Amino acid sequence: MAGKLNEGDVMEGIFAICLADLFAHNNIDKGRVNRIRRRIDPELFRDGRFSEEVWRVKDGSPKDNVGVTLNMRLKYNSTNMAFGSNYEPLYKSSSDIGNLDKKIGTLISYTNTYYRSMLQRVKDSYLKNNQSDEVLIVVDADGIAGESSGGNIKGDLQVRVTINGEQQMNQTMNFSLKSGSKTLANLSPYNGMMDVLSRFGVSLNSANDTMFRKVLGEELAQARTPAEKRMKVDLINQLYDLTLSELKSGAGTPQFTNAAFQLFKDVTFGDDLANVVDIDKNKIKEITVEHINQLQESTTGFTVVPTGKGAAKTLKFKMVPGGKELFQLRFKKRVIGAGEDFQIKELKFYVEAGTGAYAPKL
Repeated sequence: MAGKLNEGDVMEGIFAICLADLFAHNNIDKGRVNRIRRRIDPELFRDGRFSEEVWRVKDGSPKDNVGVTLNMRLKYNSTNMAFGSNYEPLYKSSSDIGNLDKKIGTLISYTNTYYRSMLQRVKDSYLKNNQSDEVLIVVDADGIAGESSGGNIKGDLQVRVTINGEQQMNQTMNFSLKSGSKTLANLSPYNGMMDVLSRFGVSLNSANDTMFRKVLGEELAQARTPAEKRMKVDLINQLYDLTLSELKSGAGTPQFTNAAFQLFKDVTFGDDLANVVDIDKNKIKEITVEHINQLQESTTGFTVVPTGKGAAKTLKFKMVPGGKELFQLRFKKRVIGAGEDFQIKELKFYVEAGTGAYAPKL
């Protein structure tokens, strides 16, 4: 085996199996899910994908002939130990890796969810039309495609429906899967902060423009020496402070409100408008396009609240009225050493979901 297991990457594949199970059997069964896991050869993920019709069933009255195909391409290094022969010893002993078993249990027990409602509406389109249909359901789990899109594609999973040979374009469903994470976007600090400033109409003065664009964005893009690395960290800190200050002072206008919602939608749903399904050990939370559109219609503005100090500083965007947080911006840095031993271990700029972003329970 190679690499270190990433539960989020593995859950993309498991959730895809669960979607296929729902289409075929109207419920999720742990035994069926794990038997499919056992059949998936992760070696295929090295340079290809697993593709198989996993179920063919008769459903409805009159009976529809329903085939469910599962396509899966995951990151080999972070998922290989959770499928196929690597997983077989655990399968036989009814154990699992990390929190995967608990998260499968959550998928089974949480039946009142938006994603299940979406699936049921699709199923009703062929089950309740009073005729026998040939139905093909294709569930695609592609944990690599989104990365190659430059961040514009957020969906990890796509469901396509063909009825009697005709693609039901309005039935394509996209899901962005998370595994107990509120991170919506993990951005390059320089590019992310400059994009945020631009979205909110912030213009840099001549001195800042030169310092950030030329020095930070160009000369220090590939900082190599300890002195260059220290300068890069210092300038990113300054850019983050500027970002927080400018956004705090600019809040309160309709233009600001629209920009805040557009930023949230872009980093959350992407071009493919993928609803977010966040699966944890004991709950499922969802962020839906419909819910965020409703929030935007009822929100008259934002209060922007900085919290924390030093490296823990964040900027919370709270909706007016109500004061619920839609999202926050956070900069994370991790450096070690001093002098000639100075090293950058981590520089990240996050957009993270607030509690107000999640759709209410059904």
